[in-house]
Amino acid sequence: MKCPVIVDLQLSQSSLDAIQEIERLSELEKLGTKVLLLGQLWAIFGGVAKKGASGSGMAQLEGTLAFKLASSDAAQSGYAVYATNWDVFFQSIQGLGAIKRRQIEKVAFLQTRNSRLSAKEVQFWKAIYLGCQYE
Repeated sequence: MKCPVIVDLQLSQSSLDAIQEIERLSELEKLGTKVLLLGQLWAIFGGVAKKGASGSGMAQLEGTLAFKLASSDAAQSGYAVYATNWDVFFQSIQGLGAIKRRQIEKVAFLQTRNSRLSAKEVQFWKAIYLGCQYE
């Protein structure tokens, strides 16, 4: 849908509050993206432990050169990067955007149902709800 031209649009306090809610949703999406990224990095690089049960023979294995090479931080990190499920990570990031869009649609829909808004404001919120785009 092409965005309508709305001349002399005056936004009420209700519309200004709705716009602030949309800004808050955008900030939450950014925060969620950062948290997912930090979690992913922590899963890859954070605290890889190589402890065995007492008497399990792990102490004997730890002394070998092959074990020392395979358990080095670089080898562990390289394997963690390889073994990470990147598809799930990127789907999660995309999911945040989809959630934000649905919430923006909800805010815009509720504004179109607000009987105290002017006709121009309702037209503005209807355009947002329908996803108008500049061409």
